[in-house]
Amino acid sequence: MRIITLLIATVLACSLGTQLVAVEAKKPLRGGQDRPNVLFIMADDLNTALSGFGHPQCKTPNLDKLAAAGTSFTHAYSQFPVCGPSRASILSGQYPVKNGGSVKKGRVTLPLHFQNHGYWAGRVSKLYHMRVPADILIGGDGGDHIESWTERFNIRAMETFTPGKAVNVTAPKSVAKYPEYRKMWEAQTIERDEVRRMPGGHSWVIVETGDQKGMLTDELAADKAIEELRKHADDENPFFLALGFVRPHFPYVAPQDQLEAYATEDMIIPNVPDNHFAKVPKQSQGKDLDIDDTDRKSIRRAYYACVSYMDQQLGRVLDELDNLGLRENTIVVFASDHGYLLGEHKLWAKLKLWEEAIRAPLIISAPGQKSRGVKCDQNVELLDIYPTLTELAGLPPEAGAQGVSLVAQLDDPQAPVTRKDAMSQTSQGYCLRSDEWAYMWYPKKKGMAEGFMLYNLNKDPEQYTNLAMNPEYAVKKQELHKRLQERIHAAEN
Repeated sequence: MRIITLLIATVLACSLGTQLVAVEAKKPLRGGQDRPNVLFIMADDLNTALSGFGHPQCKTPNLDKLAAAGTSFTHAYSQFPVCGPSRASILSGQYPVKNGGSVKKGRVTLPLHFQNHGYWAGRVSKLYHMRVPADILIGGDGGDHIESWTERFNIRAMETFTPGKAVNVTAPKSVAKYPEYRKMWEAQTIERDEVRRMPGGHSWVIVETGDQKGMLTDELAADKAIEELRKHADDENPFFLALGFVRPHFPYVAPQDQLEAYATEDMIIPNVPDNHFAKVPKQSQGKDLDIDDTDRKSIRRAYYACVSYMDQQLGRVLDELDNLGLRENTIVVFASDHGYLLGEHKLWAKLKLWEEAIRAPLIISAPGQKSRGVKCDQNVELLDIYPTLTELAGLPPEAGAQGVSLVAQLDDPQAPVTRKDAMSQTSQGYCLRSDEWAYMWYPKKKGMAEGFMLYNLNKDPEQYTNLAMNPEYAVKKQELHKRLQERIHAAEN
């Protein structure tokens, strides 16, 4: 059976594991290499589980190394804790209440703005929304914005079908849609253990080290990014290379050695009070997984393994940047599209306005910045990446970009951010992060009453005590509500 599995794996690797899809290059405007290159890297569904951000268990040595060469924004907030709207917001530079959660026709996106000023702009793997694993399995574009890129390269990989040991595997939706994947699933090309259907897609594949090299999505993406760095290292025009890693997005596909770095029994899981939802609006509630603590720890272990695997691939790309002598003239940005819940608040994945879902890592390393290896703890937004990169590259501001530049904070992390708070939203409501306060407002909608949440994160970092209905905090609630209304109105216009 092992030999058969490897034979199937080899065949699939030839057809799936290394295919890249490119579109014809558009000739960029003439430029000059006195301007900095940009390497923009985005992870998928990554919360602040970075050792350099103070996480007690997850190991991210390469991200920590990047942080040592730049500035870590420890309180960066996604504008919408779902992949599609968040990525559209980051790359369009507009709030979801402005763009409706997508890139509007004619919008000058971040990479397009750089193209318009002489840059070659390339995309490797997922930057705009893609279905994972479906679009990875077929090497599809997903919800890409074609005009953003001079060239784009899709990664086609095996994802859930990667040979190895699989735990808690649920057949992906693509199995029903594509007959070839149904045949692969039915052929059981992976060794399955405890096959169960679990809500939220929490399944994972543990890949045995060695046999599957060249099959994993983020390794292929790193390979392609390295190839493009080498190709454009000596170009007359500067480059804007955007690299998307899909891990730690589920299914949790990771090499065995990354998993072995973590022990299930050592995983720290949240101890959420049984009455946690008693004073919480329905819009912030959800259904817990019907699993025991061992499974909760196993999911966390698999998630951390994927984070460490992604970190390893990022390290390969950054090492090549150094090997090519490009680091001194390249702005490097690392971010995730939003945070992720791993049992906090008895919830999983994203979609909610809890701190763990809306807070995301953001690291910027730029040539010539005066402070390095520092942390900026002020509240900022992922929307701020657009004007920050524009200013760092010496490009004129783009009129439709709604964020604020963080260039001053790269030199001095204590320099006050132009905007004092951060705003996030879902389809049901809004969140304002101001100083130590988190305020959530859910407008009244059909079948749903108006809801309010207020937390002091300095005193209650787990957000267990909702102060919104406490009369002692009525003035603070009124103050934050007024400010949130102002923010919403400004974002819409």
